[in-house]
Amino acid sequence: MLSEERSDSARTQTTVLRYERYRDGESTIVDRPWVLHWYTRSGFESLAAAAGLIAVSALETPGASDLQFRLQAAG
Repeated sequence: MLSEERSDSARTQTTVLRYERYRDGESTIVDRPWVLHWYTRSGFESLAAAAGLIAVSALETPGASDLQFRLQAAG
């Protein structure tokens, strides 16, 4: 990991990772951002609905702020 930035207001975390490949005695190095987005419950349900899915249940993890959703096709 080269760097990491987090924005709670934008609900994103960007981590820059370095990938290095050795092939035929040559090295190629590429730095790439990995962007993680997180959503409110209603925001996630809206995204699911836009994809034709409905949240049929949401399981809270004790002591954590994440939810596990069970989705199914709408209609």
